[in-house]
Amino acid sequence: MHKTKFFSGLITSLAIIGLFSACSSAPPSHMMNIKQGQTFELKVPIDIPAGSAKTYIQFGKVTGRSFNQTEQHCRIEINELQNQTTTIQPEQFKISNVEIGEEQIAAKTLPAGGIQLAFVGNAMAFGDNQRPETMDYVHFYLDSTQQPNVLRLTCSGALSNGNPFDEPRSHRPQREQINQILGTIGQM
Repeated sequence: MHKTKFFSGLITSLAIIGLFSACSSAPPSHMMNIKQGQTFELKVPIDIPAGSAKTYIQFGKVTGRSFNQTEQHCRIEINELQNQTTTIQPEQFKISNVEIGEEQIAAKTLPAGGIQLAFVGNAMAFGDNQRPETMDYVHFYLDSTQQPNVLRLTCSGALSNGNPFDEPRSHRPQREQINQILGTIGQM
C-alpha cells in the first residue's frame, strides 16, 4: 500500500509539472527573439474596417483585408467587431504574452469551379497524405490602458507545404523580418 501511495503521488506530481509545462506558451529564444515584457511601437494610425477584427500589413503598407500569401506578413487585431471603422492610434504597446504556432489553410472547391480559402485549427485531416499548406505564426498579445480593444499583432511566414523552395519566406518571422514587414508603420 505504501508503494501505491508513492507511485500515485509521483504520477500526480509529474502530471502537474506536465500541465504547467503545456500551459507555458513562451517560446524558447532559439524559436522567437521577441519576448513578453518587450514593446511594439505603432507609429501611425491604422484603421480596422467596420465588421472586421483585423487588418493586414505587408511590405511596409497597410493592405486591409487581403495580403500576398506567398510572402511574410503581419495583421493587427482587435477584440470586438465594430459597426464602424476602428482606428488604432499610435502608441507603444507592452507585449503581455508571446505564442507561436501554425495555421492551416483549407481549400474548398465551390460548385462554379472556384476555390474558397479559410483558416482552420491544427486538427484538419487530408486524405491524400500530403502535408497541408500552413503558415508559421507568432502572436504578440498587446496591453494598453488607452486602447483596451487592441488584442494582438500576429506575424506569419508565407504559406507553404514544406517545399524547400519556399524558404526562407515560409519561416516564422523574427524581429528583423517583422520590422521589415512593418516598415515605417511600426517597430518591435
